[in-house]
Amino acid sequence: MRYYVMSGPHQDDMAEITEGVGEIQLPHPTTAGVHCRYKVNSTDAVIEQAGFEPGIQLHYAGDVPSPR
Repeated sequence: MRYYVMSGPHQDDMAEITEGVGEIQLPHPTTAGVHCRYKVNSTDAVIEQAGFEPGIQLHYAGDVPSPR
């Protein structure tokens, strides 16, 4: 399933995600050693708009140290 990032440092990014995952972490675009957390908001998770492949919306949930 496709995801669409709606807020935070990765706003407007999109890619494929494994179904059933409620949170993903992406490397911070400007800070080394940090990942940005993104979560599914259950109230508006599924997005189906003309011109876009159906997917889920992710919202910024803060930063965490990068896993080692």
